[in-house]
Amino acid sequence: MPSITLIKVGGEVVDDDAHLAGLANNIADLVNGGARVVVVHGGGPQVSALQEKLGQRVTKVAGQRVTGADDVYAVTAGLAGVVNTRLCAALLASGVKAFGCHGASGGMIGCVKRPPLEVKGHGVVDYGEVGDVTDVDVAGLVALLDAGLVPVVATLGVQRDTGRLLNVNGDSAAAAVAAAMGAGLVILVTGVGGVFLDHTRPETRFATLTAVQAQQHIDDGVISGGMIPKIVEALGLLARTGGTVAIASATDDGVFAKVAAGDASVGTRLLSA
Repeated sequence: MPSITLIKVGGEVVDDDAHLAGLANNIADLVNGGARVVVVHGGGPQVSALQEKLGQRVTKVAGQRVTGADDVYAVTAGLAGVVNTRLCAALLASGVKAFGCHGASGGMIGCVKRPPLEVKGHGVVDYGEVGDVTDVDVAGLVALLDAGLVPVVATLGVQRDTGRLLNVNGDSAAAAVAAAMGAGLVILVTGVGGVFLDHTRPETRFATLTAVQAQQHIDDGVISGGMIPKIVEALGLLARTGGTVAIASATDDGVFAKVAAGDASVGTRLLSA
């Protein structure tokens, strides 16, 4: 059976028409080439926009959303509604039989409510209706793949004993699904499409980075700003899955297939050592 390729997509990619179309076309390339693909997505910008329309305050601590009881509506509507359906529609337009689902579908992503945590600089923080993943039931995902469908998974989880919906960090959900599915490749899709010494100069792209090198470049200020959380996200996925993790753009034709083939001319491949 072909190895699983997991595509992790952020809401900012879905908000950009060119990136969304490129994403769909690149996933179509993988699927047409025989790959078994699972898409896991977040939707931070869309959730925040819905909260603002509803007059809710958007609160994040250490980059993670505090989800009060009243915020759950916006979270579920943004993730399982706005982003998931838009992704599925774009994939269908590219000939991919996408099947939208989420962590509560068939009890796919089991969670427990996150307890209040000590967060440096913020004291003890109660993140509210936020879940930490305990397990992933892959039976539904495997059945969808066997039926020739591409699962598109919104990062909601469920507390199994109560049916309580919980907001799940996208990176954690993607890593848990990738590990449970035994994914051989995880592609983290970003607008920039790699790690660069200078993002305005394509020739400064790092073809590969080890965890040690990445941390050194962060410490030295070579990697800075918004790229730091992307690197941290990629390294976290690498540590959790044990497979290959790469950062790539969605806008270049055939880029995902090139990454899957180990082509060093695209993206940045993260190495454990």
